[in-house]
Amino acid sequence: MELKKISENEWELPKSEGMRVSARIFATEKLIEKIKLDRTLQQAANVAHLQGIQKHAYVMPDAHEGF
Repeated sequence: MELKKISENEWELPKSEGMRVSARIFATEKLIEKIKLDRTLQQAANVAHLQGIQKHAYVMPDAHEGF
């Protein structure tokens, strides 16, 4: 998944493939590299598909792959 850098610590996963909104990720570049190693971005995209979601799906700096 390709991320777009918005600011120093803010990234966007653009809408694609049925996502209702984009996802915004708040993390340093070092954290982004770790986030890319697991399914965190896929889970953010899954949240962005949910009915009723408004504006963005947000991913905080403590993000990690869930169960």
